[in-house]
Amino acid sequence: MEKELIKEIPCLPLDKLMSIFKPDKDDVYRHGLLIGRRSAVGGEHADISFVHPFSVNAFILICCDRGEVSISTNSEEFDLKPGTLYINFPGQIMRASRVDNCAVQVAVIDLNLIRDMSLDVKPMAQKLLALKYAQCMQLEPEAFKETECLIDSIADEIRNNEEDALSNDILRCLISALFFKVGRAVDKNTGETKKLDQEAFSKNAGYFKEFMLLLGANYKKERSVGFYAEQMHLSPKYFTTLIKKASGQTAADWINHYVILEAKNLLKYSTMNVQEIAYSLNFPNQSFFGKYFKHHTGMTPSQYKRL
Repeated sequence: MEKELIKEIPCLPLDKLMSIFKPDKDDVYRHGLLIGRRSAVGGEHADISFVHPFSVNAFILICCDRGEVSISTNSEEFDLKPGTLYINFPGQIMRASRVDNCAVQVAVIDLNLIRDMSLDVKPMAQKLLALKYAQCMQLEPEAFKETECLIDSIADEIRNNEEDALSNDILRCLISALFFKVGRAVDKNTGETKKLDQEAFSKNAGYFKEFMLLLGANYKKERSVGFYAEQMHLSPKYFTTLIKKASGQTAADWINHYVILEAKNLLKYSTMNVQEIAYSLNFPNQSFFGKYFKHHTGMTPSQYKRL
């Protein structure tokens, strides 16, 4: 039987991904977050649901509970077996190329959700590059169980349907814990096996780490890509290319994430008014800060402060 061809590889928003995943009654979906379990018996693809290639602007975590499944990511193939954790990065093209009597748990976490919930990715930023070279990891049984339990806890909190501020805080903590758990697995996997590709220690990785250090020290005063490029003695165009290749996000994305996260924290937890926050982040005036904040969050600083 000939393979069914598709005209183009779609980049899907998360709500459209629901139709591909053939929604199950036990699935959990909330704007920006999808959690479910899928299985396939006798080598059939029917219930795995990602046979055709696609990409999505989200992290996709797949825990293999039973059997085997091969995931093709861009041009690389990964074989998942029981106890394997696989991570697909935002924008990466993926498909299931081989399925053999398998059962998997899937969690899809949209980048916009990470930004909207003010998840602090700064501690994880240094691990992003290493994670790209440890996308498929065989975990210790206890670590694998803990990872699945965290995903189940996120699903349970959504099922509780408690639409209050505490629910958002609980989800923020659980999702953060999940990413840190993955970070620990990366450290252990790359440290023990020493199979991290040499490219991770290449020029690109060094530039990315240097950028993270510069950004952490200067983001409250400097939002210009040109400033960081100049500090690293690179042209803005070449600098942008290096950071995008190393981390999957542009330098501007990283700068904006740091600034918006700081602004949200100050608006929510400090006694500073909007004007004081604008000046503390080196905006020329409150109006300019307000436009910047609304462009990146969809609401004004005052509206966010009242949440």
